[in-house]
Amino acid sequence: MARHLAVTPADAPLDPSNEQARRWLEEELTASRYHAQPSILERLNELLDRLLNARPEGGLPGVAVPIAVGLVVAVLALVLWRVLRRDVGRSAGGGSSRALDVPDVPAATLRASARAALERGDLDAAVLDGVRAIARAGVERVLLDDAPGRTAHEVAQLLGVPFPGEHTALADAADAFDAVRYGDRRATAEQARGVLDLDARLAAARPERPTVPTDPPAAAPAPEPVR
Repeated sequence: MARHLAVTPADAPLDPSNEQARRWLEEELTASRYHAQPSILERLNELLDRLLNARPEGGLPGVAVPIAVGLVVAVLALVLWRVLRRDVGRSAGGGSSRALDVPDVPAATLRASARAALERGDLDAAVLDGVRAIARAGVERVLLDDAPGRTAHEVAQLLGVPFPGEHTALADAADAFDAVRYGDRRATAEQARGVLDLDARLAAARPERPTVPTDPPAAAPAPEPVR
């Protein structure tokens, strides 16, 4: 993101005037590539303006101008990097909990959407909607409660109880969901097909219900001692 001032060494004054230094900095701050964050830029511009106005008489040394511009560019690069990472990692709840954002639609609709995405080659959407279909199907089958903010790995762990043979596949599906939704990674065809195949197997399988232990039989009374 580094940008040099639009002057050549031959015409750059060694000790620019106050007005020249201000103009250079304003041109740097108003460059078109920074317009994505106008509020931040306005605050930085105001800060630089105060710093320039607060300097002692006589103008800034020539070396101070590129240093100041370099600091501004570095700050802007850091701000843009943090904003991009925040947008990539934003969850449905807006925090770092990585909640599984399941729309309030039937599992069959999510399942059809996932299969359509796979057919058109949108592997990311196939993984996301496929895992959402698994979670929604669990709610519809009363294997999960409809609690908001649940993560993909929590769904995998809970569904691993009635489907113990799918524990590993459920964990893999949750990993794929998090990698696509929050990790800025692209799904593979193997992951997409794996999620959809897992959803089909769970839909056809009969869940194992936890057994309720019965009370032990009452102990027989002790025999009367022989007298």
